[in-house]
Amino acid sequence: MSCVFCAIAAGQMPANVVYQDEQFLVLLDIFPLRPAHVLIITREHAPFLTDLSAAPRDALLALAARVAKALYGSGLGVAGINLMINDGPVANQHVPHLHLHLLPRRPGDLPALIWRILTRFLPFGRKAIEARLQREADVLRNALQREP
Repeated sequence: MSCVFCAIAAGQMPANVVYQDEQFLVLLDIFPLRPAHVLIITREHAPFLTDLSAAPRDALLALAARVAKALYGSGLGVAGINLMINDGPVANQHVPHLHLHLLPRRPGDLPALIWRILTRFLPFGRKAIEARLQREADVLRNALQREP
């Protein structure tokens, strides 16, 4: 399978999945810009927002609100959230499969965010990031179970 998100949705690649249903998977970004950086990916392969069927397109924001509420209530210190869809390669979409980023923010984190944007694909610190992702996944799974 050539699409990494389709492979994750099919169970052919590992991911830190914190929620899934018939239309979506919610997982932690493996190259997070900030701690608890979440992606909502569609099970349906759609490179652009305009390619996505109506039902998942219409349900995407409702799920984002539920995930945001879980992030705020998770105890991970989330004080704000940027929601982003990079729609197409020119918009910095790295995986050609529609996905919504929920980027948790904390007071004063802009310098760390800028540094991470510049270094996120470099290999240093991967083991620490992977361990943190596992801890965050456990916390978010529990927080999402509390959200209806």
